[in-house]
Amino acid sequence: MIINGIEKKEKNKYFVSMFKAGDIVKVLIPNVVNAGYDYRLTASADLGSFVRVSVMNRPYIGVVYGIGDSGLVPEKIKDTIDVFKEKLSVDDLQWIQKMSAWTLMTPGAVLRLIVNVPDAFSVPRVEQLYNYNANINIRMTDARQAVADAFSSNENEAMSISDIQNIAHVSAGIIRGMIQQGVLFPCDTRVIETDFYKYKYRDMGTVKLNKEQSAAAAVIAGALDKGGFSAYLLDGITGSGKTQVYFDAAWRAYSRGASVLLMMPEIALTAQFMSRYEQRFGAPPVVWHSNLTAARRREIWRGVLRGDIRMVVGTRSALFLPWQNLGLIVVDEEHDTSYKQEDMGNYHARDMAVLRAKISGFPIVLASATPSAETLQNVADGKYIKLSLTSRFGGARLPKIETVDLRENKPEQYASNGDDLQTGYLSPILCAAIKDALANKHQVMLFINRRGFAPIVQCKKCGWVSQCPDCSVSMTYHKQLGKLLCHMCGRTSPVLEKCPVCGENISYRGAGLEKIQEEVNVKFPSARTALVSSDTIVSRQALERLVGRMEAGDIDIVIGTQILAKGHHFPNLTLVGVVDADMGLFGTDFRSAEHTFQQLFQVAGRAGRGECPGLVLLQTYQPDHPVLRAICCGDRDSFMAEDMSSRRSAKMPPYGQLIAVVVEASKESVLKKFCSELSAVAPKVAGVRIMGPIAAQVYQVRNWYRMRFLVAGDARAMLQPLVKYWVSKVRTPANVRLKIDVNPQNFM
Repeated sequence: MIINGIEKKEKNKYFVSMFKAGDIVKVLIPNVVNAGYDYRLTASADLGSFVRVSVMNRPYIGVVYGIGDSGLVPEKIKDTIDVFKEKLSVDDLQWIQKMSAWTLMTPGAVLRLIVNVPDAFSVPRVEQLYNYNANINIRMTDARQAVADAFSSNENEAMSISDIQNIAHVSAGIIRGMIQQGVLFPCDTRVIETDFYKYKYRDMGTVKLNKEQSAAAAVIAGALDKGGFSAYLLDGITGSGKTQVYFDAAWRAYSRGASVLLMMPEIALTAQFMSRYEQRFGAPPVVWHSNLTAARRREIWRGVLRGDIRMVVGTRSALFLPWQNLGLIVVDEEHDTSYKQEDMGNYHARDMAVLRAKISGFPIVLASATPSAETLQNVADGKYIKLSLTSRFGGARLPKIETVDLRENKPEQYASNGDDLQTGYLSPILCAAIKDALANKHQVMLFINRRGFAPIVQCKKCGWVSQCPDCSVSMTYHKQLGKLLCHMCGRTSPVLEKCPVCGENISYRGAGLEKIQEEVNVKFPSARTALVSSDTIVSRQALERLVGRMEAGDIDIVIGTQILAKGHHFPNLTLVGVVDADMGLFGTDFRSAEHTFQQLFQVAGRAGRGECPGLVLLQTYQPDHPVLRAICCGDRDSFMAEDMSSRRSAKMPPYGQLIAVVVEASKESVLKKFCSELSAVAPKVAGVRIMGPIAAQVYQVRNWYRMRFLVAGDARAMLQPLVKYWVSKVRTPANVRLKIDVNPQNFM
């Protein structure tokens, strides 16, 4: 049987024939609208070989995807421009096909995730490059600091203006100004290929695993020796040393000649982790993330394709590097929502990593202190093997976790801006704990997952609320910026003192982390504070500076959002205060309880990681809520069992399947007309519900209006073919965007 040019002789064994010059083959192009076009080969090629072709006079790098079948007159079929010796494996092509079938992305859209370095097969472009001169003294604004951080994150490699803009996210005017001041100075105009990525790793023998770690490492080692697919959940409490266990597995796979991918959320790619890696393996990691120069991306991509780079630490996009002989994938913090991609197609990188390992037949390790419901269900079903780490490494103790009932312990008012009294948000119990920690020279973390100063800007007389004109969300007051900011599209507006409707004074309600800092500064005036959010930490280097200040003891109280929830080890941090533990408990998402538990548990895990015991205080109006009771008791398993039981009754994932069909249009009339047409042809199938259309929870984003359908079925229902058939029944106009999201994580 021939499948796209692959001769299938027996299960999971494929024999690929060489295509010769003159053969007509199907070439898959990395764009969202194709499933392959026919071309005539100008040289011999294998299935999966990279080729350069032209589509409507635009050059593309594609791959030979199978035998041509268009039926076109041979004289009208274009020739390939170039045929390269490098290629994707048959396993890669199968992965593209199966990922396309599951996510409903086109095969070309999946290939675009792999062929994401435009000049990978071209001679490096000649561009004017610039270096950074740190010796010139200028006033460092946030934008200039972002430029400096861009060079630091790329080991001070020379960069083009486009690289600086893409990485630092600054305007061309900022860059021109720094060039005029001599802070950025021109250097070589050539992109020089280097081989500094070809690190030679060895086990430095710097870590001795404890009994639990050794047992877990031995199981994974056995799987690597045996070969074949197997999946492991490395389930370890915060601070239990999961990293050293999967480092052991990585070394075993690497030393056998296999390639290794260590995936983690971008927020976890810290200097602490890099240092731990280098101490274990004797050389720094090759790191793949979003803030690399074009030259560095090209160098790493080609190094992986050639097999010169065999171990990479990276974010979700590292999964799509052109791996050779991949033999182990580790997904750290597997529960993290950042593994869900929602921009260039919708896929979950954790699930696609499992699919990749299954197709190619090698082990995969999923690590977390708070595993996702889907992963726990796979363990219960016997699909994954659970490896437990129940104690903190080095003898550190878990922190004591308690709730603070805000109904009985009301925060006291405080004076700011002279004698004005402000509503406080820190209870007397939390304030007393902060005072004790500071007296003992310990550090404090206050967590509130809300940016800015006040989330509601409102007139108390007429009720007017400041809303973004481009999005159906309110604008948040950022005191440090001195502006109102839309957290959806980034639009800013001037701060208002008077209501534009009735002329009365504006009030700023609610609390963001800036307001908490104001209260801390009044109540603990001698404490050194720092804010940590996406507004203040605009680069990895800014986060590293913050981490360095914490480690040096230069910060007494750090006030932050979820950026500080995981991946950091501060031995002198003994108190964590969650300002508003109720914030995520009552969302419309059926995963809200799970996500709140994971977030708060990870935050709590920052306390007491050194010699001194830790204390975590959760301020709440709902102290008896199951999520908070479970965190205080450390009873994750009972909580997850209860949460999953309710999902089972409602047939929600992982006991059911959901597919969201989101329709967007720049005109409401066009949106409603298209949704009406789509609704009219919705298929009726037993066991499947098609709900909607309804307005999306955030109806307008960047002047595009949004409506949503939701397709639901049981866990065994294959909804993808049904949805694919359904949406094909209606032609999608050019001014309408249709997004399909299998098992969505975001219901906004």
